[in-house]
Amino acid sequence: MSINQLVYMSQAVRKMSPDDLSAIQEKAKSNNGPLDVTGSLFYNGGWFLQVLEGPASTLAELYKKIERDPRHKNSRILYNEPASFRTFPRWNMNMTNLDDRQADKYDQLVEVLEAAQANRKIGSASPAVTLLKIFKS
Repeated sequence: MSINQLVYMSQAVRKMSPDDLSAIQEKAKSNNGPLDVTGSLFYNGGWFLQVLEGPASTLAELYKKIERDPRHKNSRILYNEPASFRTFPRWNMNMTNLDDRQADKYDQLVEVLEAAQANRKIGSASPAVTLLKIFKS
């Protein structure tokens, strides 16, 4: 089965607490497992950046559902391409809250989020491609 990787970013409508983020993660885990979707969600300063991996048609339907979620706005796809392998194969949904500044690769991840917000590249790569490379290494 071929898979795609979809990366999007959005803005939270309010500051998310650790409990809010935990609830989002738990709901995503229970929804994504049966859909064969894996990925990771990053939160920083009111912004979400999420990587979803799975069948292209499944991701398209899932993204439509995500867009309707009232907890965020201004959602936009940064990357949606076929992939030869999953970057996050072990996680139906991982969550990294960069607001707590304890995350592994913190500086790199904040740079990716800031570049995505400003619609600028990091070197010659898009923020989404840079994010995927961080976790492939």
